[in-house]
Amino acid sequence: MVMKDLPVSGHSCSDPGDVSQLPLTMVESIQEPNLDRSSGARECAPVDFDELYDEHFGLIWRMLRALGVVATATDDAVQDVFMAAYRQLSGFEARSSTKTWLCGIACNVASNYRRRERRKGGLLPLDPSWPESAPGPLDQLEQAQVWTVVSRFLDTLDEAKRAAYVLSRIEGMSAPEIATTLGIPTNTVYSRLHAAEGALQKFLSANGQGALP
Repeated sequence: MVMKDLPVSGHSCSDPGDVSQLPLTMVESIQEPNLDRSSGARECAPVDFDELYDEHFGLIWRMLRALGVVATATDDAVQDVFMAAYRQLSGFEARSSTKTWLCGIACNVASNYRRRERRKGGLLPLDPSWPESAPGPLDQLEQAQVWTVVSRFLDTLDEAKRAAYVLSRIEGMSAPEIATTLGIPTNTVYSRLHAAEGALQKFLSANGQGALP
């Protein structure tokens, strides 16, 4: 089963989109363009699947990798997210943005893939060559080093804290957006982020670093 079976265009699963600017300091964020022009327009106009796919492909690819889906399974996981979205599209009531809706599906898919990897004998660390770095050997080395630290830290978090942290620090979503995405109270989001921040400081101290490179 391949993505071309779906009515999509403009990307393939082997093309993750532009990830060269993925924030590696964990304090910057990438904001995806919002499909919503106004609440009224979102309620009245049906969601076009091709546009949905083109708009959010890069976001979903990044999220799945940051949530711990191994490189060899990422393409399949991306396909699973958009196939689930395609099946559920007719029931999408626009109570949240399409971004938060897709991110919620992605979190569930990532959780399923991580469980499969654990059953097969363990998760592999994220490839330090991802995300693609800017040209230049020094830039490549620095970004690889930073992402190695980031991926090791993310692997110390449980799934609940990891999802909240990735959505906040990598994708730049607000606490209310994260609450909608994960289906949890906003106060729980703040609690998980606070716990993750504390875990980050302990991780950096234990590894002889005062902050991320």
